[in-house]
Amino acid sequence: MKKPKRTNKACKYFPCHSKLQDCTFCYCPFYPCEDKKRGKYLAPPHEKIWSCKNCSWIHQTKIVDKIFDLIKKSGFEL
Repeated sequence: MKKPKRTNKACKYFPCHSKLQDCTFCYCPFYPCEDKKRGKYLAPPHEKIWSCKNCSWIHQTKIVDKIFDLIKKSGFEL
């Protein structure tokens, strides 16, 4: 059974990416990931700011579910 997307359409930043997404993690818990396939540092004078503008990885329901599974397996209670 496919799980529904957890989407907050009332958010003033919705959509933060181009497609409907899972908004469970409004901000990526892995920021800055420094994965050059997912983002990049901005040009001077902002070269210390990581841009995730083109990354929607954290907004995929299957990824959110995997992260929750890892949290549960670690023994951390939500």
